[in-house]
Amino acid sequence: MLPDPGCYEERYRMTAAALPRHLAVGLMSIGLLFLVVAPWVTGAVIAAALVILMGTGVAARRVIAFRADQAGITLGAEPGWLMVRRGPAVFIPWADAEKIIFYPARPGGQAPADRVRCVGVQQREGSAALPVGNEQAAGCPVPRVAAGATRRVTGWQLDRERLAAVAAAVAPGVPLVDVSTGPGLGVQGPGSGASAPQLGPAD
Repeated sequence: MLPDPGCYEERYRMTAAALPRHLAVGLMSIGLLFLVVAPWVTGAVIAAALVILMGTGVAARRVIAFRADQAGITLGAEPGWLMVRRGPAVFIPWADAEKIIFYPARPGGQAPADRVRCVGVQQREGSAALPVGNEQAAGCPVPRVAAGATRRVTGWQLDRERLAAVAAAVAPGVPLVDVSTGPGLGVQGPGSGASAPQLGPAD
């Protein structure tokens, strides 16, 4: 089935890389609880089963991470520990979007090679305030990119080619701009390693 030319959507997924972290958290938190009332081994086994079941349930729900359609851009609620959502989803209509920005973010303590990719929306002057995160996004060199209008590309994949195609179809005046200085992690597509200042669509 061909993708909808007017819609691009990605959803969070329980990746193989993320499962050990969630399993470890579950073993520590739920396992300690069962340690009080049952042998540790029994608690650990139950904790592992619960974490796997929770991960499977989240993967089945596949909540939206990023969506671009005829109405605008939706940045999904970010999952926290055990894939529990933290913060609301944010919707930005195309009329308020000036540019879509790709930039690298380096969490504290990570080497430059471990940088993850961020995607953000630069809003036009005078745009309506977001429900949360109206301060400038930390680490983004482009002004008017609010913290609530950015997402790290972790737990999902970003296909810039698909996003560019949808933006060209429904919002041809909104360009995609890459301000990175190195390869983009977590980004799919032939142009994923590009560091050109503007990737399109420009007209």
